[in-house]
Amino acid sequence: MKKIFLFIILFFTFITTTKALDIRLSTDKPTYLRYEIVSIYCDSKEASSLTPLSYRCTAQLFFKNKLIKTVGETFQITLRYNPTSKKWEGYWPIPWNPELGEYKAVVVLSHGNNKASSPVFFKITKREPPALPPGFCVMNIEPGESIIQHVPGMDGKTVKLWENYVLWANFMGASAMWHCVGQSQIWNNFDPENFPWAKQSLNQVSPIGAECHKYGIKYGAWITSFVMPGNRQDLSPYALTTGYNEADDTLKPMIYISIKDDKRIADITALVRKLNENPNVDYIGLDYMRTDFGGYEYVNEFVSEMPLPNLPVDWETLSKDAHMLWLGKKIQKEKDMKVTELWQWWRAHKMSQIIKSIITNAGVTKPMWVFNLTWKQGKQHGQDPLMFIDAGISMNGGMFYSIDKIGYPIMINEWRDYLLAGQTSLVVGQCVDWNLLGNTLVPSGPEEHYLRQKLAVDTLLPVNPSLGLFWHDLTRAFMASTSGPFNELEWAITGATSFSYLREKQNYFPFKVRWDLPDRVAQGEIFTVEIVVTNTSNKPMDYHIKLFNPSDIEMFGNIVNRLKLLPGEEKTINFQIRFNKREWNKENMTMIAFMLQCGSSQTQQKYFDFKYIKVEEASRLHHLVPAQVLQSNIIQENSFKITATAEGLSGQ
Repeated sequence: MKKIFLFIILFFTFITTTKALDIRLSTDKPTYLRYEIVSIYCDSKEASSLTPLSYRCTAQLFFKNKLIKTVGETFQITLRYNPTSKKWEGYWPIPWNPELGEYKAVVVLSHGNNKASSPVFFKITKREPPALPPGFCVMNIEPGESIIQHVPGMDGKTVKLWENYVLWANFMGASAMWHCVGQSQIWNNFDPENFPWAKQSLNQVSPIGAECHKYGIKYGAWITSFVMPGNRQDLSPYALTTGYNEADDTLKPMIYISIKDDKRIADITALVRKLNENPNVDYIGLDYMRTDFGGYEYVNEFVSEMPLPNLPVDWETLSKDAHMLWLGKKIQKEKDMKVTELWQWWRAHKMSQIIKSIITNAGVTKPMWVFNLTWKQGKQHGQDPLMFIDAGISMNGGMFYSIDKIGYPIMINEWRDYLLAGQTSLVVGQCVDWNLLGNTLVPSGPEEHYLRQKLAVDTLLPVNPSLGLFWHDLTRAFMASTSGPFNELEWAITGATSFSYLREKQNYFPFKVRWDLPDRVAQGEIFTVEIVVTNTSNKPMDYHIKLFNPSDIEMFGNIVNRLKLLPGEEKTINFQIRFNKREWNKENMTMIAFMLQCGSSQTQQKYFDFKYIKVEEASRLHHLVPAQVLQSNIIQENSFKITATAEGLSGQ
C-alpha cells in the first residue's frame, strides 16, 4: 500500500513539473445508481485546436484515496476524442455491489511532456427497496389448470378449476400467490388471436385475485418476458437473440427474444400497465429478464461503452457478423475472463435500463419483482439483483435451484457475502422438482426441498432481515416427471413447513410448539406422537391441532384437536397412530405431519411441521418400538382413519 501511495505522489509531482494544459472535467450527472455507467468528459481548448487525436487521455478512479478496480480487471480507462463535441469522452462501469459514497476520477491529458491532470467528483448511491412484511411467503403457480386437483378433503365441494390454486395457497398458509399469466408460445397450432399472451390465463386474473383476497392472500401476476418456446419461431413477430456455436464458429438464433426488440418491450409494457390498473392484482412480476448466452446483436453498443482491451486493429472495417463472431469466440471459446466479465456487467446494465423503462412507461405503482438466477447472482446471464433494485423493482425473486447438493451450500455462502456488502428485499425460492433435488430418497425429495430453504433462512436472514420464501410451483407437485414418488400433499406440507420455519425465526407466532415421535416404527404397530403447545402471547388464545399423513394412517382413542390456553400456559396433546403399509419406492420412509392454527382462520397463523419415519417389518418390532408406545389396552373399535382437508383434518 505504501508503494502505491509513493507512486501516486511521484506521478503527480512529475505532472506538475511539466508544461500544464488548461483542462476542464465533468461527468454527465453528479450521482449514479449501481446499474449506471459513469460518463467522464475532458475539455481543453488549447489541445482541441491543435491535433487532438495525437493526445492521450486516461482516467483512474479512487474511493477514499484508494485506487479502484472495476469489472474486467480494469484499473484505468481511456477517453476518446469526439470531434463533434470537441471533448474526450470515457465510460467507467461501476463495480459489482460497490461501496457507496463519493468517488474521484483523476484524468490525465498528455502529449509528450505537455500534460495536465485534474480530479472530478461524483457519488454512487442506491435505491432502498421497501421491506418485506414479516413472514412473507409465496406459493407459485405456472399454467397447469387441467392437472391441479382439489386439496384433499375438498372432493365433495364443487369448485372452478382455478379455485384449486387459491385453496392450495390457503392450505399452505401463503401470504401471497404468484401466478404466471403472460407467456408467449408459437407451435404448429399457432393462433394469432391468442398471441402474444394466452387469453385463458389473462381472463383468470381478476377472479383469481378477488378469490385470493377473500382468504387474506395477496395476488401477484407475472410475465415470461424474453423467451418464446415453440417449434414455429419463423412465425414470430419478434427478433430472436443471436448466440454463438463454438463447435463450428458460427452464429445461431435462439429461442430467447432479443432485448433490442422494441415491439417486445412495448408488448410487455402494455401488459404491465394493464396489470397495474387491475385492483385485484397486488404484485407484478417479470421472469426471463435475460437472453441466456445470447445477445451478441448488441456487440457494437457494448464495444463503444466498455473499456475493452485489444480490439482487432481492423475492427472498423469488419462486418456486424464478424463483430458478433469475435465476441462469441472471446467469451465462449477462448474463455477470456476480462471480456466475459465486461459483457456480463454490460448486459445486466442494459437489462436494468429496460426494467426502468418498463416501470416508467407503464406507470407502475404496485410492488414489482423480477425472478433472478442465483449462481454467481445471475451474472453469467446478464443479471444482478442490486442493479435491478436500483432500476425500480421492489424485491428479487431468487431462484435458488438447478444446483446439486454439494454446490448449494457454496452458493448460499456466496450470497451471504454478497448481501453483507449490499442488502435487498429477497424472496428465496426452491423448485418442486425431484430431479433438480438430486432424485434423493433419504432424505426424501420434499425433505431436501425443506432443508435447502432452511439453510437459506439460517444463512441469509442474519445479514438480510428483509427475507421471504417462495415455493415453485403447484403444477410441478402434480406432474409425475417432477414430483417423483412423492405426492402433492408431501410437497405442499414441506413447503408450508419452510414457511413456518422462516416465520418462527422472525418471531411471528404468538406460541411455541414442539413435538416428539420415534425415528422408526414397525408396520402395523402403534406409536405415540406428543405435541406440546405454549401460549407466548399476553392474552388467552384458541388453537386447532391437525395431523396429516399422505399415506394410510389410523388413530386410536379420542381425537383432541382443539384447545384454549391462557398466557404462558402449556399443554401436551398425544396422538396414538399406526402405519398400515410400507412404501418401498420411498425407501420405506413415510411422512407424518401436523398443523397448528392459532386464533382465527387467518392463513399466516398456520404452523406446520413434518417428519419422515422409517417403517420396518413387523417382525422387527421388539427392536424398534419403545416400550411406552406399546399400548396393549387400546380398544381397536375406537379407531379413526385420518384424511386431510382444506382446513386440516377430518375423522371418519
